Amino acid sequence: MSVPKTNVIEWANAGPDDILWVYPYEDIRWGSVVVVHEYETAILMRDGKAYDVLGPGRHTLNTQNLPLLTRAYRLVMGYGETPFKVTVIFLALKQFKGRFGTNTRVKLSPNALYTTELQSYGNFWFRVSDAVLFLTQLAGGAKTLSTQDVTNFIRSFFTELFMQELGKHAATDIYTRLEEVSRKIKADVIPEAFKQRGLELVDLKVEGASLPLLEKMEKEDPTYGLPLLMAMQNGRESDVLQLVKTVESMRALGKSSGAGFMGALFAIPQMLGAPPQQYPPPQAYGPQSAGGTPQPTAPSAQAKTPVEKLRELKQMLDEGLITQEEFDKTKQQILGEFKKS
Repeated sequence: MSVPKTNVIEWANAGPDDILWVYPYEDIRWGSVVVVHEYETAILMRDGKAYDVLGPGRHTLNTQNLPLLTRAYRLVMGYGETPFKVTVIFLALKQFKGRFGTNTRVKLSPNALYTTELQSYGNFWFRVSDAVLFLTQLAGGAKTLSTQDVTNFIRSFFTELFMQELGKHAATDIYTRLEEVSRKIKADVIPEAFKQRGLELVDLKVEGASLPLLEKMEKEDPTYGLPLLMAMQNGRESDVLQLVKTVESMRALGKSSGAGFMGALFAIPQMLGAPPQQYPPPQAYGPQSAGGTPQPTAPSAQAKTPVEKLRELKQMLDEGLITQEEFDKTKQQILGEFKKS
């Protein structure tokens, strides 16, 4: 390009998400001034090789301020003439924010071999720590780079490493201790991968995690959905595992999504604190008949558990005795009473 009229080289209109900008002119006059802002650095390149790196301040381009570039020009014709050819690249050193989302499989609990799908999302913050390494390893010959451009590049290695690190933790741990899991992942191999590309991983935060399979189970059969989520939130590993095993076994036998409904009823009363069903004691029977066979008396009225209420409600819906709207409304009332208790 032709020599610019101005002798001041500056990245004047940097946007909040801009990371890299290349000065559009390569013919530079000796004596020109390069203005580098506090949050920037400037790199001078010639023939694809990085020479001098300028920190914040005003820099006059001369043989004293550009020792490496001056040494290179002594070997070529035209040294000391004006203009000379060089590429000036500006890099922003402030922090930038990127987002991520992953889908992987993890162990249901620390002591279980059973795995389940885990979806997670969050944010990470990074900045350029080694300008020359970043330029050679990531930027290449790009004329401009935004946060989105760098995030797209980072995602190629970040997602794979993050999934590997996430797989070291159980679903019950991730679901209940997101902050602790984020801290452990941040302190492992991911920061080194950033460093190899001239970047620093400033912070990493997993903002949310979901378990699609368990959430689907909770929607299909409310009789075990609520105890399952409560067990997950309270970290009761044995209860979570028992529930999932029971439902999955019944589904495998029934070969349908609703087959786990009845099977789960055998496991849930104990998890809710209700005693297992037992045969009635002898006192429950009335006087014996002439043949010695005891005659049962009418059972005493007992309050129904939430599980029994939901079971009867589901049966009424299946038989067409109530509408779906009535079922949903009553179900919410039963679950609300159970939560309060």
